[in-house]
Amino acid sequence: MKRVDITDQLTRLKSKTRSKEDDLINEANRILSNDLFSENKILNNLKDYKSSFEIVDEDDVDSDTIFNLSEIKKIALQYRLKFIDSQYFKSEVPYEAILKIKHINLKYHKDLKGFKILAPIEAFKEGGLKRPAILLAPTNLGNYYIIHKWGEDFKWHRKMLSWPLKNFDHLFGTVLIYTLIVTLSIPTNLITLDATATYWCGYRAAAFMHLVIFHCGVTAYITFAFGKNLSSITWNHYKDFG
Repeated sequence: MKRVDITDQLTRLKSKTRSKEDDLINEANRILSNDLFSENKILNNLKDYKSSFEIVDEDDVDSDTIFNLSEIKKIALQYRLKFIDSQYFKSEVPYEAILKIKHINLKYHKDLKGFKILAPIEAFKEGGLKRPAILLAPTNLGNYYIIHKWGEDFKWHRKMLSWPLKNFDHLFGTVLIYTLIVTLSIPTNLITLDATATYWCGYRAAAFMHLVIFHCGVTAYITFAFGKNLSSITWNHYKDFG
């Protein structure tokens, strides 16, 4: 099966969700940003002017490699990724990424800061360089520019396995579906001693409700015992709890 490239998924999501109105808003923000730093306004906005050297100017780079926070969040939730500061990355960032940063700094007279990494939590631990990861830098319009991608692509089933822990609704839905399958597979004689009971009876409905409660308890225990929290809560935090 074909592996999953996260940058491709970001690009596809961007093409599906971006509208002409979004482009107009981005253009308006670009005009306002450029006007803010016109010569006669620099002194009035000196703090912002100085910080502009620490972020990417969207006019300088390929727009296809720029994504907004909403798009990044959607992909992070779908594939159970973290989008956090690069300081949490324990392994060494690939040298190619450092060279690209130096190139941008020299070419556009920048001193880029505020880097983020989009990757599974395993990539942030030592020896996690084989895990897929993307290094991004903030832009002058509040978006993020992809500087470098490394690691192996995800296997095709990553999205499917990440689905139950995407948010509470997905987790509860998974428990209900699993419980329903289990309940329907149990023979009637194991549910009740009533010899007159049919397959579709109140006993089976009662068994379903009891199993839902049991499976919810087991799910809660496993979630806390193995330190797994919902992606909707932890996608932009290093720790799942605390």
